[in-house]
Amino acid sequence: MPSMPDPSTEVAPDLQVPPESALLRMTYKKSGIKVADLAAASGLSVSSIHIALNGFRYRDGVARVAVPPDRTLVKLGSVLGVEPDALREAGRERAAELLDEVSESDQSLPTTFSSDAEAKAHAAGRAALARQVLAAFSLEELRAEVSRREEGGARM
Repeated sequence: MPSMPDPSTEVAPDLQVPPESALLRMTYKKSGIKVADLAAASGLSVSSIHIALNGFRYRDGVARVAVPPDRTLVKLGSVLGVEPDALREAGRERAAELLDEVSESDQSLPTTFSSDAEAKAHAAGRAALARQVLAAFSLEELRAEVSRREEGGARM
């Protein structure tokens, strides 16, 4: 997968954005999720998310390519709905395998957390995502869907 040009790299146009960062950024932009909600849902810091999405970080005032670690790809990929095959196409086989495992285990919801703060952040992120999804529908549309599902369940 070729790297996609990103206007935010204009300060260092010679940087090659890693293909996995381009994939994450494209998926993130399509999602409509806010970075803060993505951080809460993934357990990553906002700065780590920005680095992963942009594919570069600044050190001593100089932009340098930053390839996201597998763990970061899996956390962001599971929240954003990135397909493991897309990571494979970007040359990240190990991250794709890990994302496959996460997808198979309880719909990417961890069963344990290392701290109460991590559990609360995860719950807050999931709640924020649910609010964003529900906000896309009108009250009438939601009622119609609930009715449709209740009627479908009564017929079975």
